[in-house]
Amino acid sequence: MAECCPFGEHASAVCGASRVARLPTVNHDASCWAFFVGAMMSRLHLVVGLALLVPGSAWAGDSDFFAGLDMSGGLASGSSSTTDGGAAFAGGGVVGNVRFDGTVGIGGHVGYRFDPSWSAFVSYEHIRGGVSWDASFPLYGVTSDFDGDATSNVVLANLAHDWALSDTTTIGANAGLGLSINSLSGIVETDRGTGLFLSDVEDHTHLSPAARLGVGLQHKIAPNVILGLNAAVSYVGGFETGDMRSGNLGVTAITPYKIDDVWRGSLGASLKVAF
Repeated sequence: MAECCPFGEHASAVCGASRVARLPTVNHDASCWAFFVGAMMSRLHLVVGLALLVPGSAWAGDSDFFAGLDMSGGLASGSSSTTDGGAAFAGGGVVGNVRFDGTVGIGGHVGYRFDPSWSAFVSYEHIRGGVSWDASFPLYGVTSDFDGDATSNVVLANLAHDWALSDTTTIGANAGLGLSINSLSGIVETDRGTGLFLSDVEDHTHLSPAARLGVGLQHKIAPNVILGLNAAVSYVGGFETGDMRSGNLGVTAITPYKIDDVWRGSLGASLKVAF
């Protein structure tokens, strides 16, 4: 299959210009996601294999630096305060019923352990899921439905504390602050009454503050390889559409539709190598 890179508009920086392709959607480009996850797992197996060949300490607390890969699944929720969305002549659309599909996240982290209890790390996570909402236009008594994809690229600076349960197992808590690059893409507007296509709404990327609180269980599976299971609640800020639509009325300017205060709860797994 042709190569692809699931990082959207940031693909050139992440995957190289020669491998840039359109960011896959959950419904239409599942094969691209499968290719990407398979490639990540192949790299993960290589990292673990090399780590097992390197003499390690008795526990990660004796090794200063560490790096790992993370995967998660979760649910998200948000709301909207938009009351004037869409074309001005339509009288302003009032947004309601914001819904997110299940989300999938993949990323990694690098950090430094100060002592057996305290560590700091920088994390990156690419999160993607479907999103939908409706907008009612009281002036005409009609309602439009909107469906598309919501993507977040989250970078956080984190502080973590661990408590030892045994020589090989710890529980821990962590907190992080940073930024989220949030994008709405592939937004399609349809008429509520007939289901007919009305427009494609312009994509848009928005920068928001982000935060995360997490707890987890870590277990040493090799002298310097640690498997983790974790749960987290994160705040990724807001999303908004672009200010143009193209469809039944041609290309027209609109007031963007906005989604506010998006929260995500997730469960995940990580594999960390200590150096």
